[in-house]
Amino acid sequence: MSFLDILSEKPDWVRSDTMHVFIFNIGRGLSIFIRTPTNHGIIYDLGSSVDFSPLEFLKGHILPHLDKYNDNAIAQMIISHPHGDHITEIEKVCKAERDGVVYPYYLTCPHDKDGTTNSEKVDWDRITNRESESNLLECYKNLLDGREPPLRSLSNESGLTVENFEYGIFYVRPPYVGNILHPADDQKYSNGISLITYFKYGAHSILLPGDVSPESMAHILEEGNGMEKRYTAFGSYEMEDNEEWTQENATQPSLKTLLDNHGLSILLAPHHGLESGYSTDLYSSMRNERPHLVIISEKRHTGENDGSVDPRYQRDTGALGLTINIDGKDEDHRSISTRNNHHILIKFHPDTDDPDVILRSDAEDLITEM
Repeated sequence: MSFLDILSEKPDWVRSDTMHVFIFNIGRGLSIFIRTPTNHGIIYDLGSSVDFSPLEFLKGHILPHLDKYNDNAIAQMIISHPHGDHITEIEKVCKAERDGVVYPYYLTCPHDKDGTTNSEKVDWDRITNRESESNLLECYKNLLDGREPPLRSLSNESGLTVENFEYGIFYVRPPYVGNILHPADDQKYSNGISLITYFKYGAHSILLPGDVSPESMAHILEEGNGMEKRYTAFGSYEMEDNEEWTQENATQPSLKTLLDNHGLSILLAPHHGLESGYSTDLYSSMRNERPHLVIISEKRHTGENDGSVDPRYQRDTGALGLTINIDGKDEDHRSISTRNNHHILIKFHPDTDDPDVILRSDAEDLITEM
């Protein structure tokens, strides 16, 4: 079979310059997949439910069609923080062979390495997981064996340029979070070490903040002591001189500068939209002081200590609003949620004013929308 024959059998989205973002409905937790305009895959968090496995969905429908990144189907796996609802499927990664379909080339997560200058060591005793999730945390720690942080973003090793496509990772080193920002509150410490990831493509952008605490968010925005940033810009001009951006603090743009200059198309609400995660500093940093749309990966509230979704996300001060497609019908919304059994696909085109946001109850129905 010729190369052209093989290519003709692949779906149209393989040749598309659209960026695809899946936010899966898994109830309590978070699982996101990004298919980049370079046709590489990035996973952000590994939650799942008894009803749905994001990794199995990706293995069946997406990963076989991605371009390999250094012989790996997944270019990067970003784990925002090691809470159980964000790493439910991590055992599948632990069991994968080195050339398996879910093993990532880069694993980017809070870790237990001391480093050469500034320690990034997580205090595992302060991670507030349930006792039943201890096996997940052990698997998470085992994945770090043989890996050599510091954390980094992708290098464009293929040399393929994509103008106006860039992304960054922002976080506070865990010892600083533990000693300065949250010395006494273990829940806030566990959330405060979250890795925030920002993607921009053309006029569109999305912010994935994990469960980051408002205090850590404010510290990142102000680039305080202990803050780290990594950044990759895939445009032809940016690639020439900024390889250090991917590996260490340098002259990368700050998150605050990015939000002020470009605004924000879509905000994934911190900490599943709960009141405890709402950041006034984040909103005041954005152009227009609000995103166009808020997405809430909503946990199931089964107990009195589970908290409530912050009502400010639904107000006109919470988002400008977008037209979205829910089960084939266009509707205007300021915020949407996975709570009503919907998986979400976001399509960022390089040359349109608004992204496409599509909700379907069956994740496989989103494949036909790519």
